[in-house]
Amino acid sequence: MKEDPPVRCDLQVFKNNSDHRTIGLSKETCLFLRRGQEFTINLTFQDQTLRQEDLTKFTLITTTGPNPSKLNRTKNSFKITSLGDKTTWSARVVDCVQGIWTVSITSPADAIIGYYSVLIKISSGVVQDLGEFMMLFNPWCKDDQVYLYNEAERQEFVLSEDSIIYLGTESSPQPHPWHFGQFEEFIPDVCLKFLDTSPRYQEDPENNYVKRNDPVYIAQEIGNIIGRWDERDRVTFMCENRRLSYTLVSSVPILRLWFRDEPPPAYGHHWVFAALFCTVLRCLGIPTRLVTNYNSAYDTDRTLQKDIYYDKNGARIHRSRSDSVWHFHVWNECWMERRDLRKEYNGWQVLDASAQLKYSGQLYCSGPAPVRAIKEGHVDLKYDTTLIFSKVYSDKVVLVRDSLGHFRKAYSKIRHVGDGISTKSVGSDVQDDITLHYKYPKGSKEEHEAVERAKQLMLQDPQVTDDHLNILSPILVSITSQNEQVYGEDITLSVTVSNVSEEEKDLELVLGAQSVQDYAITRTQFWSEKFHFHLSRGEERSASGRMNYTAYKRELLDNNLLRITALVKEPRHDNGCYVVADQDLTICKPCLVIKMPKIAVQFQPITAMVSLSNPLRETLEECVIRTSGKGLLHGEKIYRCKNVSPGDNLLYPLTFIPTQVGEQRLYVQLHTDKLGVINGFQGLEVLSCDVQQWSTHHWEEFHKYAEDKSRDQVYDDALLSLNIQTPDTIFFGQDIPITMKVSNHRQTQKEVEVFIYAQYLDDHGIGCPYFWKELCELSLPAKEDYTVEAQIPPLEFAVSPSESNVIRIIGLVKDVIGTRCISKKLILLKPKIIIEMPDEVLQYCLLTVRVTITNPLEEELENCTLTVSGQGLIHKERSYRCEAIDPNGFGLYTFTFSPSQSGSRKLHVQFDCRQFCDVIVSRAIDVLPSEILPVK
Repeated sequence: MKEDPPVRCDLQVFKNNSDHRTIGLSKETCLFLRRGQEFTINLTFQDQTLRQEDLTKFTLITTTGPNPSKLNRTKNSFKITSLGDKTTWSARVVDCVQGIWTVSITSPADAIIGYYSVLIKISSGVVQDLGEFMMLFNPWCKDDQVYLYNEAERQEFVLSEDSIIYLGTESSPQPHPWHFGQFEEFIPDVCLKFLDTSPRYQEDPENNYVKRNDPVYIAQEIGNIIGRWDERDRVTFMCENRRLSYTLVSSVPILRLWFRDEPPPAYGHHWVFAALFCTVLRCLGIPTRLVTNYNSAYDTDRTLQKDIYYDKNGARIHRSRSDSVWHFHVWNECWMERRDLRKEYNGWQVLDASAQLKYSGQLYCSGPAPVRAIKEGHVDLKYDTTLIFSKVYSDKVVLVRDSLGHFRKAYSKIRHVGDGISTKSVGSDVQDDITLHYKYPKGSKEEHEAVERAKQLMLQDPQVTDDHLNILSPILVSITSQNEQVYGEDITLSVTVSNVSEEEKDLELVLGAQSVQDYAITRTQFWSEKFHFHLSRGEERSASGRMNYTAYKRELLDNNLLRITALVKEPRHDNGCYVVADQDLTICKPCLVIKMPKIAVQFQPITAMVSLSNPLRETLEECVIRTSGKGLLHGEKIYRCKNVSPGDNLLYPLTFIPTQVGEQRLYVQLHTDKLGVINGFQGLEVLSCDVQQWSTHHWEEFHKYAEDKSRDQVYDDALLSLNIQTPDTIFFGQDIPITMKVSNHRQTQKEVEVFIYAQYLDDHGIGCPYFWKELCELSLPAKEDYTVEAQIPPLEFAVSPSESNVIRIIGLVKDVIGTRCISKKLILLKPKIIIEMPDEVLQYCLLTVRVTITNPLEEELENCTLTVSGQGLIHKERSYRCEAIDPNGFGLYTFTFSPSQSGSRKLHVQFDCRQFCDVIVSRAIDVLPSEILPVK
C-alpha cells in the first residue's frame, strides 16, 4: 500500500493564474506566473500538530535550467517565515484553516523565465516535489525590466490576441486582420523551444540559460530563430512561388507545424515574421506591437542612398537586390528598460525578425534598437541602430538607361523614405501615425542635426553630396490619377508635363505599368503608351492613358498593387534630360461584408451573414469560404458556395456557438477563381451564459441589440416571444405592478429562466445601475403562455441619479439556445422639492430655510406633511402640517434651526401627502466654528 506523502500541495492554479493574468494560458492544469508578484499555495502536513513557528524548519526550493545551481541563481532555497521579501525568493505564512496552511511565495522581479520545479525540504532531509510552474516577464511589476505603466497599453500589447497589420501603401493603407493566439495551450512550449534551439544555447547551455532573465537577450534569441527559418534567398523564393501570404491570418497554425517538427508552410513575407515574433514575445510577457514603415529602404550598405534604375521605356529594373525600396516593411517594437544604455533610451525598441545578411555572412534578427536613438541619430548605440536608421532615412538617386545602354541620372519627384510610420491604435483598429517617434518634423533644425550626426557616424565621407539632386529640373512631371481604383474597371491615367525651362522642348512621354512584389521587385512592364508633343517655354500639357481590365487582371499579384511610371525624355538629344515620376495604384477588390450582432450570449447559437457583390462581367467560380475565430469556432471551417453571376450577390449564412466570454473576432476569407483572396473580419462581445454576471454596460448593449428593428430575422428566435405590461405613469411611493407574458411557440416543452430588472434612465436615455430585480425558472408546455406577476414596493426605489424620473422595466427570458429581451418605460411622478439656504453658516447662529414644493398633478395635494432632519443641524426630527397644494401649483414653507456641530453637514427634507410618500431631498451645508466668521 502506497504511503501518503509528508506534505500535500495545492498550487491554487485557477486563483494564481487569474491573479497573474495568465488565465488564458491555463484554467485548471498548468500554473503560469509573472515574476515579482506573489502567488499562494496550500500545504497540508501529515503532522497535524504543527504550529506556525514549526514551519520555519521547512525549506522551499525552486529549480530551473539544465543544471540548477545556487551560484547562477537557477536553484533558490528559502525558509517559510512570517515575513516576506520582495527582492528575492521568499515565503510567508498567510493563514491556516483546519490544518491547511496557506503560504505566499514571492519571486524576484529579475527571475529567470521558464519552467520551474518547486520542492520542499523536510527537517529529516527528505526533499519532496510539490509541482511545476512557468515563470514569465511581468509588465505589471514596477521593478521588472518590461514594466509598462499604462493599463490600456498592457491590455493591448500583452493580453490582446487580435490585431490589425497595415499593409498596402502610405496613400492607401490596407488593414489585414491577424490573430496572434499567444494564449493557445502549446505556445509557451513553442517559446522555450525557440530558446532551446538557439545556436548560442546549444554551444553553452548553462551560461546562456542564466541570461533568460533579460528581455534583450530573449528577444534577440527568438528573433534570430524566426529569421533563420528560411535560409534560402527569401525574395527569390517569393517571386518564383507566389506564396499566398495574404491568406494567412493567424500565427497559430504556423507555430503548431513548427512545434510538431513538421515542414512549416513556405512563406516569407516580413509581416508574417513580425506577427510570429509578436505572438511569442507577448506570450512571454514582453509588451510588443507591430509597426509599418512605408517606403522602407532595404540594405543601404551604410551609404544612406538608394540607386533606383529604369530602362529607356520607363520600366523599373533591378541590378541587385539591394536597390529596392519596399512599399512597406513591418517590424516589431518591444517595451523594455535598456539597462545597458542610459535611461533616455528606455521604452520602445525596434526588433526586425526579417533577417538580413550581416557582415559575418549570417542571417540575424535586427535590434533591439532604441526608437529614441534612431530619432536623435545616435546610430552608434546597440543594437543595429545603423540598419534601422537607414530604413527610415535614405536619399534616392534615379538612373535611366539611355539609347547607348549607359545609366544617366534623372530628375524625379521623390517619395521620401520612411515618411509614413504607423501602428494600430490602442483600443481600436484605427491607424496611429507614429512617424514623429522616429523623426523630427521634416525640415526642422532638430531633424537636420540628427541626420548629420548619423552621417558622421555611418559614412566614410559624410561631406560628399550629389549636387545634381539640388538642381531644379527644367521639366516637371506629375501623375494626377487616384491612388485607388476599382477592380474590374478600366483605369484612366492622367499625366501633366510642364516646361519650366527658358527654351522650347520636343518631348516624349512613356507611360507604363508593372506589377510589383512586396519586396519592391517589379515584373516585366505589361502595358505602356507613348505620347509626343512640343512644349514652348512655360507651356503645360496633359496626356491620358487608358488601361483595360483585361490588360491588368492576369498581371495583378496578391498585394493588388501596380507601379505606374511616367518617363519624359528628349528623344532628339543624346544629352537631353530625363525626368521620372511614379505612383503606386491599389486595385480595390470588393469588400467582404459580415453582418452579425455585436452582442452574443455564451453557448447560444448566432448567425453571421456573409455577402459580396460581384463587380465583374464574368461569373465567379470555385467560391470557398474559410472561417475561424478563437472562442467562436473550433478550428477552421470550410464552406463551398455556388457560383456568383455578373452583378449578382453572394449570400452565405454562418452559424456558430460562442464558447468564450469577452471580446472575440470572427475571421472570414473568401477564395474565388477571379478575385483571388478577400479577407474580412468582424468583432463581437460574448456575454456570460450566467445573466447575473452581466454588468450594467452588458445589459445596455444587449438591450440595444434586442431593440434594433433593422436586424435580420435570421437572428430572431421566433419560437419564443415576450410581452410586458406596466402603467405608463405611477406616483412615487406606490407599488409598481408588472405583468410579463412568456409564450412558447414550440411543439415541445421548454425550460426557461425569467429575469425582470428595473433601472432609472438618465437625461440622455442611458440606463443606470439596476435598483431592483426578480428571477425565476419556468417549465413552459408546448404552444402555451405563462404570465409572470411581480411588483416593485416603494421601499425598493433607489434615488434617481439624475433629474429624470423615467424608469425602464426589462424582461429577459433565456433557454439553452436563445435569449429574448423586452422593455417598457414608465414615468415616476413626484413633486419637485427645492431647498433654499446658504452654502455656509456659523455654528449656533439661527438660520432660516425656505422649501418650495411643486405639484406635478392636475389635482390638489392633500394631507401634506413636511419632515426635516439633519445630524448636527437639528436636535431631533421635526414634522410640520402643510396646507394643500393646488393643481400644478406650489407650496412655500419656511423653518429655522441653529446648527450645533461644525463641519460638513446634510439637511434632509421629506415630503408626504395622500398621493405621494417618502419624497426625500437633501442639501449639504458647511457649518463654520463659532470663532470664525462666515465668508460673505
